[in-house]
Amino acid sequence: MNAEAMSAAKSAVSFDRSLKSDLRIYWGFIRNGFLNMLAYRLRYVTGILTYLLLVSVQFFIWQGVYSDSVEGASINGYSLSEMITYVAVGWIARSFYHSNIDYEISDLVRTGQIGIYLIRPVNFQLMLIFNSMGESLFRIACFSWPIALTILFVFPVQLPASAAAFFMFCFSTLVGFVVLAQFNFLIGMLAFPLKSIQGVMRAKYFIIQLLSGLLLPLAFFPDWFRWIVEVLPFKLISYVPLQFYLGKVESSEVAEILLTQAAWIGILWFAGRYFWMRAFSRLTLQGG
Repeated sequence: MNAEAMSAAKSAVSFDRSLKSDLRIYWGFIRNGFLNMLAYRLRYVTGILTYLLLVSVQFFIWQGVYSDSVEGASINGYSLSEMITYVAVGWIARSFYHSNIDYEISDLVRTGQIGIYLIRPVNFQLMLIFNSMGESLFRIACFSWPIALTILFVFPVQLPASAAAFFMFCFSTLVGFVVLAQFNFLIGMLAFPLKSIQGVMRAKYFIIQLLSGLLLPLAFFPDWFRWIVEVLPFKLISYVPLQFYLGKVESSEVAEILLTQAAWIGILWFAGRYFWMRAFSRLTLQGG
């Protein structure tokens, strides 16, 4: 074996070891996020009741909206049964993809503990996303399925349009988690110049619920507002997965949706990297 071949082989082995080491590190963050949520497991008992109440309120609202319509009639392309399913499945999915990255960054900056993470040999952005993934795995194991069973028992929820539709719903919900996590990271970056972003995070909470389509399908928005929402990435969080679940996505549209999802994940990732580097270069610590 010549010198060049030996060098290439060594480089490949080194890369393989580095990759395995990185995977172990980030798997540790997933595990850490999962275990941290165990400390708050009792809170999820009341969370089940909260989600049931939220779905109940919207259930009665939509029943009132459709009360003057003939049975089976649709409004903006949705029947009453589809709207009940949209709301119920949307909130079940939301129990999984919810993330607190912006709150975590805000707390780290406020207390000055952000300095500890600067000396760790890991990607700060990836660390928080994988940690949030661990939290979401906990929600699936201990929170989402009890919510799903409760809601499915109480309300007449339709089954997915097909097995393929359910698979695309699950995949798109996972994409929605990544999009929301990365957007929350961007919101968290505001903590560096502003120090306190409590008001921003509260506003973001309600804006995301509206623009993601969780509260209302985009078809119910005015045309001018719907055009704006269609351009933004928030529809990928809730609206697009629910369209797959209900079978309202044509096969010819799937490739375009997948490309849009990949593009927004890339855009938000690089935006997060850019603002993290800017925040890092101007960092001042307070607290301790």
